[in-house]
Amino acid sequence: MRMKRKVLLSAVFTLFLQATHGFLSHDVIHLKNSLLFASYDKDDASSSFHQADMELLHDRIRTLKVEILEDELKRPPNTSTSPTELVQNIIQGLLNPFDPLPDAGFRLILRTATNKWKRRILQSVGANDHSNNEIVASALGTAIGRPGNQFAILVGEGEKFCLEISEPLNFGDECWLECRLRDKNTSELLVITGWNLLLEDGMWLVDNIDWQDFREKFRPGIGREEWMRDTW
Repeated sequence: MRMKRKVLLSAVFTLFLQATHGFLSHDVIHLKNSLLFASYDKDDASSSFHQADMELLHDRIRTLKVEILEDELKRPPNTSTSPTELVQNIIQGLLNPFDPLPDAGFRLILRTATNKWKRRILQSVGANDHSNNEIVASALGTAIGRPGNQFAILVGEGEKFCLEISEPLNFGDECWLECRLRDKNTSELLVITGWNLLLEDGMWLVDNIDWQDFREKFRPGIGREEWMRDTW
């Protein structure tokens, strides 16, 4: 009986990285729960990786690049995104931060921030205006999701919640809306966030987020005194 062994197709993986280089610059590609293997038999030349397989791989890589680009173009900020849609996109991006790429949800926070709010986010992780956004996004994800952090609920590391968003109050180029996080099972009020948005170049951007926590372990404030404490 022939003894076959499986070998990792490192050359193919290298090809994938090269093919996506430039388009996915600075992003780390994670292969989770699966590796690309091929059956190899030293006595059977037909078991080698054929040109047709390489062409198929190239086609799939091109399709993946187009799908990722289309997804990114749909994400805010853009002139077609309403205040409510902006908040929904950010919350969903945080709950699924690695879709479609690693740290995409955390980069969305930076992309949708005014200069003033972005500067405060940078300061919260020890960064500055000249810091690399990829590194900042990764650091932001680590900070928000750390154990015991009250904001970890936003990245799925705390209670499961349902989202309620109020009707936005528009004041010309400024908008305010309230977002409530309720326990998915009991409907108990967990957190209220207040979002202050500004309209810049026809696109809504986040200028400030206030946080009021009603969970006992995070010492909720009396009334609305916690509105004075900003997120992150």
